[in-house]
Amino acid sequence: MNDILNPFQLQGYSGAAYFCDRKEELRFLKEAIQNQRNVSIISLRRLGKTALIKHLFKSQRTSISIFIDIYRTSSQKEMIMRLIEECIGQIGKPTTSFLTKISQLFRSLELSMSLDPITGVPQIAAGLRQGQEESIALAELFKFLEGQDKRVVIAIDEFQQVLDYPEQTTEALLREHVQGLRNVNFIFSGSNKRMLQAIFSNSRRPFYQATEPLYLGKIDTDIYADFIQSHFKAAHRIMPYETILNGLAWCRTHTYHVQYLFNRLYSLGLKNYSEKDMREVQTSILKERAPEFMTLIRLLSNHQAALLKAIAKEGQVKSPTSITFIITHELSAVSTVSQSLKSLLDKELIHEEASEYLVSDVFLSRWLASDI
Repeated sequence: MNDILNPFQLQGYSGAAYFCDRKEELRFLKEAIQNQRNVSIISLRRLGKTALIKHLFKSQRTSISIFIDIYRTSSQKEMIMRLIEECIGQIGKPTTSFLTKISQLFRSLELSMSLDPITGVPQIAAGLRQGQEESIALAELFKFLEGQDKRVVIAIDEFQQVLDYPEQTTEALLREHVQGLRNVNFIFSGSNKRMLQAIFSNSRRPFYQATEPLYLGKIDTDIYADFIQSHFKAAHRIMPYETILNGLAWCRTHTYHVQYLFNRLYSLGLKNYSEKDMREVQTSILKERAPEFMTLIRLLSNHQAALLKAIAKEGQVKSPTSITFIITHELSAVSTVSQSLKSLLDKELIHEEASEYLVSDVFLSRWLASDI
């Protein structure tokens, strides 16, 4: 904790002191786990889903907590091997005696020990024996977890990745095992709201109504403002409350963008902050991101880029295909705007929130609406 120089963390989890609010969500997750209910966390990108899960796990003392990120997995087999490795690694220390014991339980696997190339810490690697199937390995894993003295809670992050696997049976395979477990609970989360909703809200899919949904919203403005000011005060720095509120509004209270803006402000090391300091940092952020944003815009068609910019200038749009909106921003025909709208949604460059469309990346939105 003492090594934290900037309290506005941008990745990972550094402890309760650097975690803002989410008390209701934490209570919801704890109650669900205590009563053996699986949960799906659904929200916009970068609202703090992963930090919330790790905050929950840090407060858990009566269960075995296992976190797995499957974003970089590209197949069902790779995901299952990753899951097995993480579970085994969290439950026992990677020693020769432990490896021997585990190998007797996992007949379908070739287990070995190696050193992490980055940390140098011993770790257990898993691979399927020749002729064996992933489904058998998964069954062995859950049998092993069911036999643990403590309840096991597994959080699978970036769960929407299963939709991109060449195998079309991953959801059904997992659902088949999940529904029969008594000592294991799951938290499924991810960074693609639309894909996650497709998994858990579509009556034709295996995980339909298999979880209790937690729709993660934005942190209350006043609570976030108090959190921010408390960290500046702790460092004997003066950050006017009104300036904090303006910064939150500029970031739409979106967790990542708020953390980034105030991380940059805090790094200035000033004793007294003003609106001028806030504006200068905001301008600096947009200028730094400009090359990245320009590259992104070039990858879009002219119609898509025009619609994206129009939405950014409005801030939020209820009817982007309305004649008034199209005429005001000199867009193309309604049919063309409709096609562009669908494409921008598919690319996750825009999203729908409270029946209005917004540019998803707040910094991109501010840059498109500015003259920078």
